[in-house]
Amino acid sequence: MKKHFIFNVFMLVVVFFFLIACKEPEDSSEGSITLQGGDANINPTTQTTQLTGGTTFTSNSGGNKSLAANSPYGYEMWTQGGNANKLTWYGANQGGGAAFKAEWNNPNDFLGRIGYYFGNGSKYASYGNLYCGFNYTRSGRSTAGGYSYIGIYGWSRNPLIEYYIVEDWFGNQWQSDTGPMGAGTTQGTVQGNFTVDGSNYIIYKSTRTNAPSIDGTKTFTQYFSVRQSPRKSGTISITEHFKKWEALGMKLGNMYEVKFLVEAGGGTGWFDASYLTFYQK
Repeated sequence: MKKHFIFNVFMLVVVFFFLIACKEPEDSSEGSITLQGGDANINPTTQTTQLTGGTTFTSNSGGNKSLAANSPYGYEMWTQGGNANKLTWYGANQGGGAAFKAEWNNPNDFLGRIGYYFGNGSKYASYGNLYCGFNYTRSGRSTAGGYSYIGIYGWSRNPLIEYYIVEDWFGNQWQSDTGPMGAGTTQGTVQGNFTVDGSNYIIYKSTRTNAPSIDGTKTFTQYFSVRQSPRKSGTISITEHFKKWEALGMKLGNMYEVKFLVEAGGGTGWFDASYLTFYQK
């Protein structure tokens, strides 16, 4: 009897530790990854000095490329059609370290972006609260074709998601660039809205079928937060958008990147940042 009791207790202990070992670990990595970045104490709205010099890229990057050994950022440039399309990075030691200029001439689509690159990274919570400070000038209405986006951009994997936090755009022949873009540009359906960084953002969700992606031609989902009072300088509370999307059932997977993007669907135009930086808090 006593042997049976000891044996049963022993088996319970074995089962207990077996279950602990097999249990899927909880995500305790929130904010655990430290990133290098800019100075959170600088007010980007005051950073208006025109930048000069830098390194110019004139062809598709073929994915993310590192900028320099002393920079925490990467860049990507992707273009279909057009000519004289280019991206100039002003270097690590001026303009917040991520500032760039983009120019395009009648592309079907042009994307230029600089910021954090993670590859097949962790979930967004692992990177803490991310922010972007920016200040720029740009060309005027209808200089970027029928659609355009300026703001935070990136992808996640598992699931494959393309996302935008749209701060501004170039307008088109139907809409002025002084007002926000509508659902016709995103081709999405409204999921909700929220207020952050001094403005209301409308949230859209859409599906792209057999379209270019970071993993080749795929069908994937797009998320958009579109600012209703466009601006050309300020600070973007990036992680607040991720949290709001998740609350609406719009989950991101393993982060591929968090970058500042200029996208033009045609036209002849330019974008020129006097300040651009990313940081954690």
